[in-house]
Amino acid sequence: MTGQGTRNPLRTAGNVAPHVPGDVHSPLKGPSRLWVARNADALRRKPAAPKTFLFSIIIPAYNYGRFVGRAIESALEQDGEDFEVLVIDDGSTDDTRQVVARYEDRVSYFHHANRGQSATRNRGIDLAHGRYLIFLDADDRLLPEALSHLRGAIEEDPEAGMIFGQHFAVCEQGIRVPGRLHPVMRTPMENFVDFLDRRFGICNGTAAVRRDVFDVVRYPEHIRNGEDLPVFAATLLHFPCRSINETLLEVNAHDGRVRRNIDAIRQTAEQVIDELFDPAHLPEEALRYRNLFAARKYLSMARSFYRSGHYADSRRYYRKAVAVQWRRLLNTTATARYFKSYIRQALALLGLDPQSHV
Repeated sequence: MTGQGTRNPLRTAGNVAPHVPGDVHSPLKGPSRLWVARNADALRRKPAAPKTFLFSIIIPAYNYGRFVGRAIESALEQDGEDFEVLVIDDGSTDDTRQVVARYEDRVSYFHHANRGQSATRNRGIDLAHGRYLIFLDADDRLLPEALSHLRGAIEEDPEAGMIFGQHFAVCEQGIRVPGRLHPVMRTPMENFVDFLDRRFGICNGTAAVRRDVFDVVRYPEHIRNGEDLPVFAATLLHFPCRSINETLLEVNAHDGRVRRNIDAIRQTAEQVIDELFDPAHLPEEALRYRNLFAARKYLSMARSFYRSGHYADSRRYYRKAVAVQWRRLLNTTATARYFKSYIRQALALLGLDPQSHV
């Protein structure tokens, strides 16, 4: 097992052909000049590690020893010899290190004191040797042939800054919930707006992002939940992207994940909105979509709070959504949920709603 801050190579350059400039993968087009100018500090970062692999599968882990082995195995079982697997341990206090040790000859393991998901992802970016980075959550798993599907898309569209597929979720009761329908990519601005308006979503583990993108886009380390939203939005706006109609990922929607997300979104929702629409990050023409995103974000939070039994919080965020964009009143599902929450809360006071946190 590697020690703290050291690297245990998955494969060496001697047994896999390196990817060299001009070998299938043409230079990335983008980002906009405005984006580059506003992110000059990012361009002066220390150069990334030499690229040896086509893919780097990066698994950020924090106290998920009970799941991380499954995630690692799903990565190692992928076809091909052109990828590496890195586990970045964000200061776990459980048996994460011991679980990863079972794969010590095939996985690169790094450990640091707890700094949050964004800092852990950013460290993975700096340590990766792949041309495309895939962030696999430690409690999810890649489906067989996920990398094969992505390879095919890369060969067809080597200039894409991000290629992403579909996913489904499985809850603890074994119920399978499909992801959203395959979106059709349009112009960068249209893709950006469609993403903000939740006409399609992107799930970590389904997206292969060109390493070049992270020369100017990084995860905001002051945000502990939803940190991927600003990254996905900026990538869609400033780089050519592609969606493939293939299911690549199984999301483990276990109860612990739901509880953790509920606690985190209370603390970070406004931070995510402010980060995404920071004038230093977006061109002026994109800033006018702030209310669109905020309203959608608040409605999503209202739904999450309702499902978890936090009915007062659900109503509060529904009202915030309507205050930002009154036409959200026309969302009959959200409006019906708002009134149902009063009934559910009354039942909870009578002890008849076990889901409630009233």
